[in-house]
Amino acid sequence: MINIAHTADIHIGIENYGVINKKTGLNTRLEDFLNAFDRFVDYSIENCDVAVISGDMYKSREPNPTQQRELAKRIKRLSQYIPVVINNGNHDQPNSDSKARAFDIYKILDVKNVYVANKPDIFCIETKNGPLQIACLPYFPKSFLLKLEESKNLSINEINKKMIEKINTIIDILTAKLDPSIPSILSAHISVTGAITSSEKSIMIGDEVVVPISVIARPQYKYVALGHIHKYQVVWDMPLAVYSGSIEKIDFGEERDEKGFCHVIIDEQNVTHKFITTNSRQFKTINIEIKDDVSPTEEILKVVSKYDLKESIVRLNLKITKDIDKHIRYREISKYFNENSYYFVGIKKEFDVDKGALRNPEINEQLNPIDALSKYFLSVDLDVDKDELLKRASLLYKELMEEVNK
Repeated sequence: MINIAHTADIHIGIENYGVINKKTGLNTRLEDFLNAFDRFVDYSIENCDVAVISGDMYKSREPNPTQQRELAKRIKRLSQYIPVVINNGNHDQPNSDSKARAFDIYKILDVKNVYVANKPDIFCIETKNGPLQIACLPYFPKSFLLKLEESKNLSINEINKKMIEKINTIIDILTAKLDPSIPSILSAHISVTGAITSSEKSIMIGDEVVVPISVIARPQYKYVALGHIHKYQVVWDMPLAVYSGSIEKIDFGEERDEKGFCHVIIDEQNVTHKFITTNSRQFKTINIEIKDDVSPTEEILKVVSKYDLKESIVRLNLKITKDIDKHIRYREISKYFNENSYYFVGIKKEFDVDKGALRNPEINEQLNPIDALSKYFLSVDLDVDKDELLKRASLLYKELMEEVNK
């Protein structure tokens, strides 16, 4: 029985919604990501035989020395107990083939028990519970194909199709090199069909190359450890193919996501996994609609006081009218959030407009744009020089019509 710890999309270096911790000198959001990775390290040491990181160790291809130091501490500690395989992700990809990746240092220093895949490769790992083959497919950039003469003048769809063919060929080659007597898994930093992003939308073919599940879901592999999509999900059952998701929430797009990593158990032909949460930082959006201009500040504070926000990154969305807006004491509301939440992003206002007033019946398709604009200005109260705007609009309209009639 071999136990595998699978994670991806660590993104050390993300510091949005953070401040400097005066005690440590580190950004508090950097500490969130490091704490989440600590949970992965601790769990892996205690429960697993090998750790697989399927890409995107850092937010940037050029992490600063502090970020590299903090991650290296944890990789060193983990590798002292179990082997660590690091696959290359798109955020790890240098913008030039001649440049090094941040984690190349582990190869240069020949750090024991750390295996780095900058190119398609197979590592045969001797774990305490037997050998395991790990085939690695790093992120395959579209720029690689665009450099080739054969790719010139191809459409986006033709390039994507050729990319999928190349990826399929690479996995063919890797798979053919496997020893069938040793259990094997595949680590890949890639988008596959059917995957769901954190915004609850399926990955669609566009600039992102999306690979059919059949390309990676091959019977030679007991498990496919996927990275690149931040939402935890099982995308195939036979073999088991899983996105572990990211270990920490990045922004409000991931507000409802559970963050963590996977513990995979290979017991001969039986492969199972369980998702281990990292108890990531909470994001909270509070939506409030105010319909009465009598004490709106007190009403807002009454609603938000019901939430425990001490460990949450918070934003407030207000749906109000312009009249109510004048009566809200925003400084008082911001002060409350700053004192009672982990981090307050701010207040977004959506003004509720009388739908019947949106369209002036005198403004119709028979009017030319300048007459329509003039009638619109008569129907609304705007703190602008309407005559000057009409003058400028008339000049632009005249130039446009002259251009059309040439």
